[in-house]
Amino acid sequence: MNSQVYPWIVAVLAILIAIGAGFAALNQPAAAPASATEQDAAVLLMHLQSDITMALEAIDGRLGHAAFGLGGTNLTDDAARGILANLSATDPSIIDSAVSNASTILAAEPATYRGIEGKDIRDQDHVRHILASKRPIMSEMITVAEGFPAAVIATPVFVGEKFSGFASVAFRPYDLIAGIAGPAANGTPYQVMVVQTDGRVLYDTDEAQIGRMTFEDPLYAENPGLQDAARRVVAERYGTATYEFAADGGEAVQKTITWTTTGLHGTEWRVAVIWEV
Repeated sequence: MNSQVYPWIVAVLAILIAIGAGFAALNQPAAAPASATEQDAAVLLMHLQSDITMALEAIDGRLGHAAFGLGGTNLTDDAARGILANLSATDPSIIDSAVSNASTILAAEPATYRGIEGKDIRDQDHVRHILASKRPIMSEMITVAEGFPAAVIATPVFVGEKFSGFASVAFRPYDLIAGIAGPAANGTPYQVMVVQTDGRVLYDTDEAQIGRMTFEDPLYAENPGLQDAARRVVAERYGTATYEFAADGGEAVQKTITWTTTGLHGTEWRVAVIWEV
């Protein structure tokens, strides 16, 4: 055989083999999605708890630093506003930052929210707590002075040893949690949920669940097994439960939920990972 022809034959055969392999691959079943295991769920849960706790503590730490700086101002001057503006810019979940005396918001930043200045906030539980204890606190989801649902972290402001008021940040729990839970659960068979101890859903992989009150919503009331699991979640700081759930009248599926607790200043959030058995 002509030596110049031989390499062309080899090349053509190689191409035909590659094409055949490609068609064979197309006929193979698609790779099955990763199956859920209790061990993997526990690892995911551990990371979620750690990262959410660190995010809350980071905001709290910056708030404490701002409160110390505010102690060297008259609470309404340009220096005070600069401190509040800088604090508001430190985390995308923060809506605004404010400083208050015993009853009234004195200054708020960014400028968009200065309309809340002068509002009397003595009727809010977290305000009563900080005025009585002179200690930091995180509220549950409430309707804040700005007029919408948010959570508040507040810490006292002292001038020397004299209590002068308190600094606070209003933030959206969903935004804080989503930046952590979204990437962590993406591409996995797990659903993530974060719920207050009163049953309000702060975050869920299924966004339709966010804001629901677990024990009042018809979706939960129609699923007794889910109700029983939810009662355990809010009552116990950690645990695992299995329940059956039928969505929109469909066939019931068995699910497992494992949960633990995060939070700040005594206010607890339950962090849960859910998967279909």
